[in-house]
Amino acid sequence: MRKPLALAAALAATLLSVTTGTAHAETVPGCPSAKQIGTTGYVVHNKEKVASVKQFAGCGKNVAYTWVWDSWAQNHSFKVTNWIAVIDGTEEYPGSESRSGTKQELWGAPAGTLKKCTRAVASVTAPGGTYVSGWTDLRC
Repeated sequence: MRKPLALAAALAATLLSVTTGTAHAETVPGCPSAKQIGTTGYVVHNKEKVASVKQFAGCGKNVAYTWVWDSWAQNHSFKVTNWIAVIDGTEEYPGSESRSGTKQELWGAPAGTLKKCTRAVASVTAPGGTYVSGWTDLRC
């Protein structure tokens, strides 16, 4: 009698994880040892979070990561762009080339900026073609 109960519980857990959009672990392409640094930032449009942005460090580089949330991706056509920004005093400049795409997940170009103050930045197109942006906290 316990086997059907265990099977039912496993099936329910699987269905719950599929329907709630459980987060998945991100692995930097080409650098599985890289770890997220700093907090997750959010791209917000009309008070709705539409994407998250993270900064990873590893293999001598910083990398931006953006995930466009299911609720946005399923109901909007969009373009997402991300990059690592270097903050030097009061000036901000690109630490990596920006990458763009129309898929939910976007890995940025690796930046050799580990010894600089950086943040990951992401922009997502909003209705009407305008961009909304978000960024992580500053990491030095």
